[in-house]
Amino acid sequence: MDFLKPAGPFTNRLWMTVEPDFEQILKCPYVGRLADGTLPHSWFAHYLSQDVLYLIDDSRALAITAARAYNPDEMYFFLQLAKDGLDIERALHNDFLKYFAIPEAHEKSPAFHAYTDFLLDHAFHAPYPVAVTALLPCFWVYFNTGVYIFNNTVSDNPYQKWIDTYSGAEYMEYTQRFIGITENIGQKAESKISKQMIDTFAEGTKHEFMTLEEAAHH
Repeated sequence: MDFLKPAGPFTNRLWMTVEPDFEQILKCPYVGRLADGTLPHSWFAHYLSQDVLYLIDDSRALAITAARAYNPDEMYFFLQLAKDGLDIERALHNDFLKYFAIPEAHEKSPAFHAYTDFLLDHAFHAPYPVAVTALLPCFWVYFNTGVYIFNNTVSDNPYQKWIDTYSGAEYMEYTQRFIGITENIGQKAESKISKQMIDTFAEGTKHEFMTLEEAAHH
C-alpha cells in the first residue's frame, strides 16, 4: 500500500507542514510495536477502548460540519462519514473489544478528551474551511500511519485483525475524497483563513500523536 498524497498545491502545503510530526508518529513506540507484534496488551486496550468513545464525538463533529457545508455534495459527504463513524464504533464495541478481551471505557482519557474537545470546538465555532481541516488528520494522517503499519507488519502478528482495518478500499476512497475537498476549499480561501486551516491541520496532527503517546504509557 502507498501513502495518500496531496491533491494539489494547498494540500501539499498542509502535508509539508506536518511532515516532521508525521515522522515523529512513525517513530513512536506504539506504532513500531504494533507493527512488529510486540505491543503490550495494556497499550492496545487503552487505545482501542478510548477509540470507541472518540468515534462518537468525531461523528458528532462531522455531522455538525456537514450542516455548515457550502454545497450539498460536501454536506452529503460529511454526513456519510458521520454515519460510517458510528457504524465503526458499533463494530469496535461489538466485535473488536470482545475479540481482544478488552473492557469498554466509560470516560475519556486526557489525550482523547483533548482531541474530541478540539474537534467539537472547531465544528461549532471555527469558520467552515477551518472546521474541515480540523477533521482531516484523523483521516489522512491516521490512514498514512496505518499504511506504514500494514506495510511493516510481521507474519503471525497478534494484532493482525486490527491492522487489516487500515487497508479497506472504502476508507482509502473516503480519505482521498476528503483531501480533494480540502484542496478545493483551501485554494478558494482568503489568506487569513488559509493560514488558520494550515495551523489547525498541524494542531490536529499533534493530537493524533498525543493519543498514541498516551497509550504507550499504559
